Amino acid sequence: MSIDTPASDSPEFPAPELVEQPEIHLAVVRDTVAFDAIPSLYDRAYPLIFAALGSAGIQPSAPPMGVIHGAPGDTLDLSVAVPIAAPIAATGEVHGETLPASRAATLLVRGDYALLGSAYGYLYGWIAEQGHDVSGIAWEQYLTEPVPGGDPALNETLLAVYLA
Repeated sequence: MSIDTPASDSPEFPAPELVEQPEIHLAVVRDTVAFDAIPSLYDRAYPLIFAALGSAGIQPSAPPMGVIHGAPGDTLDLSVAVPIAAPIAATGEVHGETLPASRAATLLVRGDYALLGSAYGYLYGWIAEQGHDVSGIAWEQYLTEPVPGGDPALNETLLAVYLA
């Protein structure tokens, strides 16, 4: 996934929205990875997170997420995350993380995860065209759970980029 910055009049994506994003508490496994290692991080992290939450009797408060810290380069500082109602203590590789309340630009992406790179480019391009600065936090929330053998065109992913 690379983040290109095309003009924001893409017919492939809907118009982004500006929203006030509340504080979000997360259970995370965070690592710095190359783009081709992202799937294996997710495959490793989610079982660890859900096991830690289950052991603590904590239920997720929203669908799973991936949180990007800083600007992507050759690698990505990525938190594989599950939203929860309150902060948690660290358990092994699973740590608590809290995203601050912030103004954000959001974009709903419908389709295969392969679209996410161009969707981020579109969103960042739109943010720049609107004259906003970014804060260094972006996330994607997986609103639908992929079904093995299912149609990836049915995926829904909400992207958010926090504004400075």
